Amino acid sequence: MAKGDAKSTIQHFVKEGRRQTTVFQIIKRYKDTGKAEYAPFLGHQISKQMLKTQKKIETHFSKCPMSDIKVKKLGIRAQTQKKAPKYVKDQERRTKTGLRNIYKKTLRKTLVIDDETYVVLEPKGQP
Repeated sequence: MAKGDAKSTIQHFVKEGRRQTTVFQIIKRYKDTGKAEYAPFLGHQISKQMLKTQKKIETHFSKCPMSDIKVKKLGIRAQTQKKAPKYVKDQERRTKTGLRNIYKKTLRKTLVIDDETYVVLEPKGQP
Protein backbone atom coordinates (compact mmCIF):
# COMPACT_ATOMS: atom_id res chain seq x y z
CA MET A 1 0.00 0.00 0.00
CA ALA A 2 1.06 3.54 -0.59
CA LYS A 3 2.17 4.53 2.92
CA GLY A 4 -0.90 3.02 4.59
CA ASP A 5 -3.44 4.78 2.36
CA ALA A 6 -5.91 2.18 1.09
CA LYS A 7 -7.95 4.60 -1.04
CA SER A 8 -5.02 5.63 -3.24
CA THR A 9 -4.02 1.98 -3.66
CA ILE A 10 -7.56 1.00 -4.70
CA GLN A 11 -7.74 3.91 -7.18
CA HIS A 12 -4.38 2.90 -8.66
CA PHE A 13 -5.53 -0.66 -9.37
CA VAL A 14 -8.95 0.48 -10.63
CA LYS A 15 -7.16 2.64 -13.23
CA GLU A 16 -5.30 -0.50 -14.34
CA GLY A 17 -8.62 -2.25 -14.92
CA ARG A 18 -9.10 -4.26 -11.72
CA ARG A 19 -12.43 -4.40 -9.90
CA GLN A 20 -12.70 -2.21 -6.83
CA THR A 21 -14.28 -4.88 -4.64
CA THR A 22 -11.52 -7.38 -5.48
CA VAL A 23 -8.76 -4.94 -4.55
CA PHE A 24 -10.61 -3.95 -1.37
CA GLN A 25 -10.97 -7.60 -0.28
CA ILE A 26 -7.25 -8.25 -0.85
CA ILE A 27 -6.27 -5.20 1.21
CA LYS A 28 -8.68 -6.22 3.97
CA ARG A 29 -7.25 -9.76 4.02
CA TYR A 30 -3.72 -8.33 4.21
CA LYS A 31 -4.63 -6.12 7.16
CA ASP A 32 -6.31 -9.00 9.02
CA THR A 33 -3.83 -11.84 8.43
CA GLY A 34 -0.65 -10.15 7.24
CA LYS A 35 -0.75 -12.19 3.99
CA ALA A 36 -2.37 -11.42 0.65
CA GLU A 37 -2.82 -15.12 -0.23
CA TYR A 38 -5.89 -17.13 0.63
CA ALA A 39 -5.73 -19.57 3.52
CA PRO A 40 -5.35 -23.18 2.38
CA PHE A 41 -8.54 -25.16 1.99
CA LEU A 42 -9.40 -27.60 4.74
CA GLY A 43 -9.83 -31.27 3.95
CA HIS A 44 -7.75 -34.03 2.41
CA GLN A 45 -4.56 -33.27 0.53
CA ILE A 46 -4.23 -33.31 -3.25
CA SER A 47 -3.37 -36.79 -4.48
CA LYS A 48 -0.10 -37.54 -6.25
CA GLN A 49 -2.03 -38.68 -9.31
CA MET A 50 -3.53 -35.21 -9.63
CA LEU A 51 -0.05 -33.68 -9.56
CA LYS A 52 1.04 -36.09 -12.33
CA THR A 53 -1.88 -35.14 -14.54
CA GLN A 54 -1.20 -31.46 -13.91
CA LYS A 55 2.40 -31.96 -15.03
CA LYS A 56 1.27 -33.81 -18.19
CA ILE A 57 -1.12 -31.01 -19.07
CA GLU A 58 1.57 -28.42 -18.37
CA THR A 59 4.08 -30.10 -20.68
CA HIS A 60 1.39 -30.47 -23.35
CA PHE A 61 0.67 -26.75 -23.34
CA SER A 62 4.30 -25.65 -22.94
CA LYS A 63 5.38 -27.45 -26.15
CA CYS A 64 5.03 -25.54 -29.40
CA PRO A 65 2.66 -27.46 -31.72
CA MET A 66 3.70 -25.54 -34.86
CA SER A 67 6.13 -28.21 -36.07
CA ASP A 68 3.44 -30.90 -35.80
CA ILE A 69 0.98 -28.76 -37.75
CA LYS A 70 3.52 -28.10 -40.53
CA VAL A 71 4.38 -31.79 -40.81
CA LYS A 72 0.70 -32.69 -41.17
CA LYS A 73 0.07 -29.95 -43.76
CA LEU A 74 3.04 -31.02 -45.86
CA GLY A 75 1.98 -34.66 -45.67
CA ILE A 76 5.31 -35.90 -44.34
CA ARG A 77 5.18 -39.47 -43.03
CA ALA A 78 7.93 -40.91 -40.91
CA GLN A 79 8.73 -44.57 -41.30
CA THR A 80 10.99 -46.58 -39.06
CA GLN A 81 13.27 -49.32 -40.28
CA LYS A 82 12.37 -52.74 -38.92
CA LYS A 83 15.06 -55.30 -38.27
CA ALA A 84 14.88 -58.72 -39.89
CA PRO A 85 14.48 -61.64 -37.50
CA LYS A 86 17.67 -63.48 -36.59
CA TYR A 87 18.28 -67.16 -37.16
CA VAL A 88 17.04 -69.55 -34.49
CA LYS A 89 19.14 -72.60 -33.44
CA ASP A 90 20.05 -74.63 -36.56
CA GLN A 91 18.24 -72.49 -39.14
CA GLU A 92 21.46 -71.00 -40.50
CA ARG A 93 22.94 -74.45 -41.15
CA ARG A 94 19.80 -75.60 -42.99
CA THR A 95 19.60 -72.61 -45.36
CA LYS A 96 20.91 -72.76 -48.88
CA THR A 97 24.50 -71.63 -49.29
CA GLY A 98 23.77 -68.70 -51.60
CA LEU A 99 21.11 -67.27 -49.36
CA ARG A 100 23.31 -67.71 -46.30
CA ASN A 101 26.10 -65.70 -47.94
CA ILE A 102 23.70 -62.92 -48.96
CA TYR A 103 22.33 -62.81 -45.43
CA LYS A 104 25.80 -62.49 -43.91
CA LYS A 105 26.76 -59.69 -46.32
CA THR A 106 23.56 -57.73 -45.81
CA LEU A 107 23.24 -58.32 -42.09
CA ARG A 108 23.61 -54.62 -41.31
CA LYS A 109 22.16 -53.27 -44.56
CA THR A 110 18.67 -52.85 -45.94
CA LEU A 111 17.96 -55.26 -48.78
CA VAL A 112 15.38 -54.47 -51.46
CA ILE A 113 14.47 -57.31 -53.78
CA ASP A 114 12.77 -56.40 -57.06
CA ASP A 115 11.50 -59.42 -58.94
CA GLU A 116 9.95 -57.58 -61.90
CA THR A 117 11.71 -57.76 -65.25
CA TYR A 118 11.70 -54.74 -67.50
CA VAL A 119 11.42 -55.42 -71.25
CA VAL A 120 11.33 -52.83 -74.01
CA LEU A 121 7.94 -52.97 -75.65
CA GLU A 122 8.16 -53.52 -79.40
CA PRO A 123 4.89 -53.32 -81.28
CA LYS A 124 6.12 -55.70 -84.02
CA GLY A 125 6.98 -58.44 -81.55
CA GLN A 126 3.51 -58.42 -79.94
CA PRO A 127 0.92 -60.91 -81.29
